[in-house]
Amino acid sequence: RLAAIGRMAASIAHEIRNPLAAMRGSIQMLRADIGNDSSQIELMEIILRESDRLNRIISDFLSYARPRSIIQTKVDPGELLQQTFMLLRHSAEINPGHLIEEQVPSKPVLINADAEQLQQVFWNLSRNALQAMPAGGNLRATVDENSDDRLRITFSDTGRGMAPEQVEHLFEPFSSTTGGTGLGLSIVYQIIRDHGGTINVRSRQGHGTTI
Repeated sequence: RLAAIGRMAASIAHEIRNPLAAMRGSIQMLRADIGNDSSQIELMEIILRESDRLNRIISDFLSYARPRSIIQTKVDPGELLQQTFMLLRHSAEINPGHLIEEQVPSKPVLINADAEQLQQVFWNLSRNALQAMPAGGNLRATVDENSDDRLRITFSDTGRGMAPEQVEHLFEPFSSTTGGTGLGLSIVYQIIRDHGGTINVRSRQGHGTTI
């Protein structure tokens, strides 16, 4: 029954996208014809902005409810992290008070993984960290080999941190600590689990978070 409900919810979410796209397109056309009526333009901007927010929620939900199969190849997580941070430095997520830095091994470390899904993990964790530092702060990510022939990938921020009860529910669907859709970290958990990894969180209110 739960599986059937999940499939139905995913189908409904997918169907919502079509009228949402039509509504957004119609509002854009009306906006172009309106002229300089600032009050109406402002209302239309609100509709466009909220349409984009709905679309993000639907996209995140579909990624969670219908995860694609892992396509494993030989990848270097250090290189993927550097690529992600390069994109992040040129994104709207960054403000002048943010400092982001990465530390990766000097030589490539190749593992069997899905490159696209790992980059999604890095992007989701980075965005979550930046949203936890609205006034600015430091985000540091490292890739290390440990003695058990495994990789430890760490994201640390100097943000507002979380209470123990927030940490306990952090990876549950629709449990947001930063005002987002609440699915980004659920997707992270799912991807890491599917790769045979584990994920741990250390956080204290006012003292940042390490994942």
